[in-house]
Order: sequence, then C-alpha cells, then structure tokens
Amino acid sequence: MAKSKFVDELIDNEERALMDAIEKGKTKPIPHDEKERIRADIMMASSKNITIRVQSEDLKGIKEMAKAAGIPYQTLINSIIHRYVTGGIVFKIAL
Repeated sequence: MAKSKFVDELIDNEERALMDAIEKGKTKPIPHDEKERIRADIMMASSKNITIRVQSEDLKGIKEMAKAAGIPYQTLINSIIHRYVTGGIVFKIAL
C-alpha cells in the first residue's frame, strides 16, 4: 500500500494505477450510452416501481420538459420527487 498525494490515506495498487493513468492523461471518457446504462443499473438496484395517476396535461408538460432537457420523462419525475424529499423543492402554502 502507498500513500496518495491527494488524500491522507493508504491506497492499493489498483487505485495507484488508476491515479497514475489519470495524471498521465491515459484515460478516456465513458461513452454516454454506457454511462446511462450504468446509471440505470444502479437506479434499478435501489429503486421500487410504483403506479400513479397523473393529469394528462401535467404528463404532457413533464414529457415536453424532459425532452427539452434530453432525459427520459420518468427520470425527470424521479428527480422532482427526490428533490422534494431531500428539501430541494418546497411547497409554499398561501394562507
């Protein structure tokens, strides 16, 4: 085990080889479709399918927004739910 020059903890040979490759510019980006497949695999492992009823116009609007963002509409809905649950989106209640 060697010490990393970036963090104060021991790293193994595999981690050292990866860091060396990054430092020397010998890495290449993962293709977008492969990145999305990996992301989907991770999400499926930690996700649960549900069924909800949504107003047609709301679904149409969500699909349009998702298309403009270049993401699947289900991903946008999941993101909105996640942001609400983690406090990123807050409902304002008029009194």
